[in-house]
Amino acid sequence: MNIETGLYWLQETLIVIVVLSAPVLTGALLIGLTIAIFQAATSIQEMTLSYVPKMVVVVVILFFTFGFMLQYAIDFMQRIFEFVPEIAN
Repeated sequence: MNIETGLYWLQETLIVIVVLSAPVLTGALLIGLTIAIFQAATSIQEMTLSYVPKMVVVVVILFFTFGFMLQYAIDFMQRIFEFVPEIAN
């Protein structure tokens, strides 16, 4: 395996990480910003107020995107396992 191949698989791995984590992180970010704006507008400074909605949003996003995430990860792993015999050549 040469440097170009290693960099290709590193790039593919980073893309998979971004694709799989983006929906959850985006949802948590959006709900966090919304609650922060609400807290600033109402002067409610309760630290635990943002945790429960964030957890709910993360669970809901995972519920709806888990099938896609699982299939995406399986496809990536299959590509890796198909590439392993080429390394031996």
